[in-house]
Amino acid sequence: MSDPTILTIILNYKTAEMTIKSAEAARVAMQGLPGEIVIVDNDSQDGSYDAISAHVADAGWADTRVIQSGRNGGYGAGNNVGIKAGMADGSRPDYVYILNSDAFPEKGAICALVRHLENHPEVGFAGSEIHGS
Repeated sequence: MSDPTILTIILNYKTAEMTIKSAEAARVAMQGLPGEIVIVDNDSQDGSYDAISAHVADAGWADTRVIQSGRNGGYGAGNNVGIKAGMADGSRPDYVYILNSDAFPEKGAICALVRHLENHPEVGFAGSEIHGS
């Protein structure tokens, strides 16, 4: 049996620098997991999409895509854009991890959630502990 795939969705709205830091943390937290990150720009119209796209390209993050929502329909709608985008190859991930652009998961944090879900198939949803404010 192969390892489960995870799709991490980060929604950006006018916080390009913070979103990039969140994506960097997510990349570390996902080490060892097959998966991808989709950063959804929620119609920021402030250059965020271009700035994030340039950073992802310059950093060579082949497992990270930046997409436009097309409109700002709010938090849920923006995350749904990322979920509907799915994996780059068109497949559906085994798990979706929704990460706020102002959150920075610790190393191994996403792996721990996946491990918990895999070990407890009766669980359909898991969340992270939040440190700080």
